[in-house]
Amino acid sequence: MSRLPKAILITAGTKRLGFHFAQASLAMGYSVVLHFRSSNRTARQWVQHHPEYNGKVFYLQQDLTEQPQSLIQRVRELPCRLTGLVNNASLFSRGDLFNQTHLRSMLEIHFFTPAQLGACFAEQISNGWIINITDALACRSNTSWQNYRMSKLFLEELTRQQAIRFAPDCRVNAIAPGAVLPSKDTKGASFRNLAANIPLRKTSSVAAITEAFRFLVTNTSCTGQIIRIDGGWHLTA
Repeated sequence: MSRLPKAILITAGTKRLGFHFAQASLAMGYSVVLHFRSSNRTARQWVQHHPEYNGKVFYLQQDLTEQPQSLIQRVRELPCRLTGLVNNASLFSRGDLFNQTHLRSMLEIHFFTPAQLGACFAEQISNGWIINITDALACRSNTSWQNYRMSKLFLEELTRQQAIRFAPDCRVNAIAPGAVLPSKDTKGASFRNLAANIPLRKTSSVAAITEAFRFLVTNTSCTGQIIRIDGGWHLTA
């Protein structure tokens, strides 16, 4: 059996939720391979201040619109043993069905890329697992975010289909976060005011998301599940 350390590949893993998944993975004893498109400065600065993780963090830069499956092979050339894949890369922008170019870009990053990465991962990795990051409100109609939400619904269905197709050698689940971190469209009071529309009257914490992440990593009987961490927001009309 290989003595190389087990590693988790996280797309868009150097910022926001992706980097929180990375920190949780390191705390669980895994090495991490952090994919990024343009900058990994925040992650590198954090790692510099945590020397206990020296040699356990790897970085790979790639545009996922171009042969995303090649990312799996690049990981396998590193001194680690790939065991998990987190499809976290995402674009959050407005657009509806009248903007077909925007729709294609949403489907590319939220459906086709996870589909290609997942298939390549499942073909090459034994006893592995995949976690797709979708959106708790994907099932709710909203014309301003129509293309984004439809593409995340495709990702939810992909999760279920991957789970049955890749079994028994690969588990596939999804986390569907609600309001966790402010975006450029919801900052300050605007973000805090979202709580009034959430049944539990609070936005979700990063800790709640990473707790779900740890559960899905460690529970070997869980596959095909989509865990919504949103305070019940998806239940509202």
